[in-house]
Amino acid sequence: MSAPSCLAAAALAAVLLVPLPAIADCRDDLKAVDVSFEETLERLEKVKNATAAQKCPVYRRHVEVMTKARGVFQRCNTGTTQRENVGQMNDSIEDFQELIRRTCRR
Repeated sequence: MSAPSCLAAAALAAVLLVPLPAIADCRDDLKAVDVSFEETLERLEKVKNATAAQKCPVYRRHVEVMTKARGVFQRCNTGTTQRENVGQMNDSIEDFQELIRRTCRR
């Protein structure tokens, strides 16, 4: 077998080692993340001119959505994509947690 054929066979074998339900779960979970981001961005848009009392629950819910997304990205992405997506979620979560600390009462 030539080197490219060996590499292709090894790549196929690696893919086959990932259980198909896990691949399907990730696909479904990543779609759910997209939907949850659309919903949370709509909620943020609706309260952009609202009072802090109205914004704070939306901010907290947004952090929950991002935290869940971070877990999906951690599990379902690899390499650079994983690092970038997880890093972006970490940064955004940190930003919103700071906003909540400054703006919201417990």
